[in-house]
Amino acid sequence: MGFPETYLWDSREKRCLARQLLSALGGVFSPILFQKIFFQRVSFESTPDGGDVGEQRSSFDDLNWGRLNLVSAQDQVTDQNSWKAMYHEGSRLVRVSCRALPELGIPHGVDNDVSSALIDHYLSVGLPEDGIMTIAVSELMQLAGFHRNGKYREMLSVSLDRLHTTSYEIGGGWRDHPNRRWTTAKFHFIELLEYTHQGESGRFDERTVLRLRLAEPLVASLRSGYTKPLNIEFMQSLSRPRTRIIFRLLDAMRYNPEEPDELTDTYDVGLIQWAELCKLPSARPDTVRRALEGPHQELLRRGYLKNVTVEGRGRQQQLRYEFSPEFTPVSPALLHRLRLHGVTDGVSRQLARQYSSTVLMGRVDLFEYLVQARQLTVRKTAAHALVHLIKNIDQYPDPRKGRVVPSRTSSAAVAARPETEEPPVPTWGEELARMDKEGASSFAMKRVSLLYARKFSVSELDTLRDLMVRGRVDPAQLLEEAYRRLATFDAQGFVDDLKKRLQMDEASQNGHRLPPL
Repeated sequence: MGFPETYLWDSREKRCLARQLLSALGGVFSPILFQKIFFQRVSFESTPDGGDVGEQRSSFDDLNWGRLNLVSAQDQVTDQNSWKAMYHEGSRLVRVSCRALPELGIPHGVDNDVSSALIDHYLSVGLPEDGIMTIAVSELMQLAGFHRNGKYREMLSVSLDRLHTTSYEIGGGWRDHPNRRWTTAKFHFIELLEYTHQGESGRFDERTVLRLRLAEPLVASLRSGYTKPLNIEFMQSLSRPRTRIIFRLLDAMRYNPEEPDELTDTYDVGLIQWAELCKLPSARPDTVRRALEGPHQELLRRGYLKNVTVEGRGRQQQLRYEFSPEFTPVSPALLHRLRLHGVTDGVSRQLARQYSSTVLMGRVDLFEYLVQARQLTVRKTAAHALVHLIKNIDQYPDPRKGRVVPSRTSSAAVAARPETEEPPVPTWGEELARMDKEGASSFAMKRVSLLYARKFSVSELDTLRDLMVRGRVDPAQLLEEAYRRLATFDAQGFVDDLKKRLQMDEASQNGHRLPPL
């Protein structure tokens, strides 16, 4: 579940970005700068036939945040400023509490959409170590599945305030997975929140740019790779916030928290404990059942759940969730590796239900080693040969473990894959031409913010983005200059020149393009 399994250099666009940076640096590899390039996210499909349906927007969730569910599964709340939950997970006693400002109430409803969008964005920009990221409000609204109008801007503003001011305390339930320890954590989901606005109103507008920092425990968890796939398009397609929250929680509970490669097809939980996990305000069995009825019906109708059964009476009722096999998530890295050998997504999901990701990765490694060493004959297709090896591993001893596999004759050996010529590196102008003006402007602003971390204030980034949207600064030229200055070790010169250029905006009201850097 580590970082390399989450983001892969795969698509042409991301490879081109990497090559552009290498070209600008004269071929010198810089891991820090590479981390600041957008990574390719490989999607998992949810179609029953397993056919290729095109790349869908897919995301990832933090396994700590997802399993603890710190956003109440309520569409609306009234006068609820805190909650406490206590339940057992195996031999562990987990205590979770939340305290919110009276005027804002506890996180609930659409705060789930906003938190998932922020985690998604943090991952997409390369997991900066300090947890700080910059994003335009318009882009965050799109990531959260919000309509772009004043009503939803206000809704987003209030949601961010709630996530910034609400305090959480988790006792014995926050996983430090690299050290295989359970810890106590206290934090706000958003530790720092800064944004631009017009005048003294303090309200978001179309230009607003945000700078925020995620909580340190969350950043550490994400950077350690303690994540799981999240079908964010499916989640956002669900009709109610409560249903989206319960889907996200159910999807996280499928994973063994101590062995996150282990995935279950069923989940059993007591009704009262489930109410605690959903952070419902009442633990009365009849009230809980009514609150769950609508989400259950939609998740069954949409095919995510295969079945929901309830046994027992009163507070002793037990829920059993059975998940549809079509929604079995596959490790993005594993899906990518299998696709390279022609294995369809449907077959990949079937394999993922039979074997853990670790086992499958090891068998793909063995297959590639045997093919490269010309010790394995591919008689039909690579996909058929690979699947046969996975299912019949006892027939394929591993020579790397001291066991010798007899070499095949050269005529039966697999021919080396012909080298494909790398496509020419597109210019920034060609890359950004695929986006609309606002998208290209946001992309360039974020890239400058990442490459020149903490060098520009949020107000300066707001001004820069606005100049690009209005056509007074060319995003492609800006990025070319930003990378060129890094390559020539003149980063501070770029910062100084761009700051002067932004200051000139106040005096440049005639509509002409500002002078180049």
